[in-house]
Amino acid sequence: MHITRRHVIFIVAVALLLLGAVGVGIGVVQFLRSRTDGSQLAFAPAQEGEFLIVIAPFLREGDEAAPIGGTLANDLREAPHPEDLYRVESLERAPRDRVIPTIVETYSPTVLTTGTYDDETVLATISLFPPGLPPLPPASDAAGAAALLPSTAPVTFHIYAPQANEKPLRYLQSWLIAQSHFWAGHYEEAADLLLETLRLLPRSVPTPQRTDQDLFSGYTNSQLGFIAGGVEGNWPAARDFYGAALRQNPDDPIAAVGLAAALAQTGQPDEAQRLLLEALRQHPDTWQIYVALGQLSLQQGDSEGGLAAYDQAIALLDASDPIQKRTLADIYFDRGYYRLTHNDAAGALSDLTKTVELGRDGVHAQSSLAWAAYLAGDYATAVKASAIAAQLQPDRPDLAFNKALLLLAASQIGDANTAYDEAIAVTLRLDDVLTRSRYFGGAYRDLELLLGRRPDLEQDIRAIQQRVDVANG
Repeated sequence: MHITRRHVIFIVAVALLLLGAVGVGIGVVQFLRSRTDGSQLAFAPAQEGEFLIVIAPFLREGDEAAPIGGTLANDLREAPHPEDLYRVESLERAPRDRVIPTIVETYSPTVLTTGTYDDETVLATISLFPPGLPPLPPASDAAGAAALLPSTAPVTFHIYAPQANEKPLRYLQSWLIAQSHFWAGHYEEAADLLLETLRLLPRSVPTPQRTDQDLFSGYTNSQLGFIAGGVEGNWPAARDFYGAALRQNPDDPIAAVGLAAALAQTGQPDEAQRLLLEALRQHPDTWQIYVALGQLSLQQGDSEGGLAAYDQAIALLDASDPIQKRTLADIYFDRGYYRLTHNDAAGALSDLTKTVELGRDGVHAQSSLAWAAYLAGDYATAVKASAIAAQLQPDRPDLAFNKALLLLAASQIGDANTAYDEAIAVTLRLDDVLTRSRYFGGAYRDLELLLGRRPDLEQDIRAIQQRVDVANG
């Protein structure tokens, strides 16, 4: 076989490519090994639910070396915090861009921080990989809460700090600790640290870094808006935070949804609708906008438009994804609860059944499902769901009386009488006489309404009403 010059060039090129690939592989492996034991990773990857912060040495671009990354890592370790709140690990050297995906895949960090510096400026790159939707406290378990949840998509920020400060990245330290609290649902602690972050931001930012810095500030303000409005119900404060977030990042649909929610809650529904429609034109595939539009339309009496918007949101979500599955459950609950309170028992039963099937099976969902099933005439489902709700919160008289009522509606007379005895006992344990009287009065009225549905149970209903009257004194 005659080997031409072209063959030689081709063989050499292939060999160089193979050597390059091997070199990259060796470089990645070497990067991931510890300094003391070549067979081990530099540190343990994140465990499930662990908030792992990985910090690399910052690349020096000036004449004098400074341990920027190391200082940040040490300050995070020494900052007062619960031992299991977060873990900080340091890389041996600054990674090249091509190695970063391997670091993320290997260690599963929640945050990866890299950067550069010279004698005047520190530029940090923060990659945040949210661990999942943060928990909502029971007080915020209401319609529309799903639309205010922060995005769990990975996000990267490029931030600036002047070297003139004694600790240039002090505000980043506060922000990182705030994230560990925020995504764990420690909202009070997170809010304090996020506010501290905003107070410590550089007062002046060079023009080339200003847009990136605004994105970071906008994200911080958006989280504060979520805490103020979605968690605490302080909508005037939420309006201010979300307004700042949208000014800093006009392309953020979540900030637009949050501001619209705050406007609606503070008496400006028309402005809220205008803002949502404008956001929808820019982000037609954002489910949060449809949820917010649905909620706002329903509040204004437009049931057709509101339910259609909920349908659009549902069509955009995939139940096979754990995070989207939880969101779907929230949306079905919102829509089901609306239908329950607007005389659509069959529609409410369908939606609330889906809510529970998708994993949202707390006391509010179960009790709502029970009542929807009762009104729709599905007594078997009503009995089952009401029993679960009463078991979840056994000291609530309303849940105990509902359980008894639905057993009676299902013609389970013996179990119903036993359940009414238990409900009366739970109610009598309350200290306040007026509160006890309200529960007894509600139970009596519910029995009267049941009589209209089940006149064949009149004798049993009257006997139980008499027992309730006697207990009420």
